[in-house]
This record gives sequence, C-alpha cells and structure tokens, in this order.
Amino acid sequence: MTTPDFARLGVPSVLVGALAPRGIVEPTPIQAATLPDSLTGRDVLGRGRTGSGKTYAFLLPLVSRLIA
Repeated sequence: MTTPDFARLGVPSVLVGALAPRGIVEPTPIQAATLPDSLTGRDVLGRGRTGSGKTYAFLLPLVSRLIA
C-alpha cells in the first residue's frame, strides 16, 4: 500500500507548496492517519514517538483554517 501525498489528504496546495522546499513531500503514518479527519474539523487522538510527525499533523489543519 502506498502513502497518499499531502494534496490527496486534503492539505491546501499553498501549504503543500510550502512544505516541498523543506523536503517534506510524503506524509508520515501519523499524518496520513489523522489529516483526513482533522482537516474536516473532527477531533483526533494520535500517539507516536518523537520525530514521527505529530507536530505537523497538528499544525497543518490549524494553519489550513487560518488561511481559509
């Protein structure tokens, strides 16, 4: 099974474009699991090790709402 890219998960293109130059082009498992729900405003609970991508999983939906 392949991991969908950020755009397919619903991340706005402006954010996808901001992540790419930083080398962030493929979501981590925690991001792929939580972003579809959190981007639509649903509450999610995620748990992962340090460096697993939890911060971006939290911040991308937040920033997405701020720029909307």
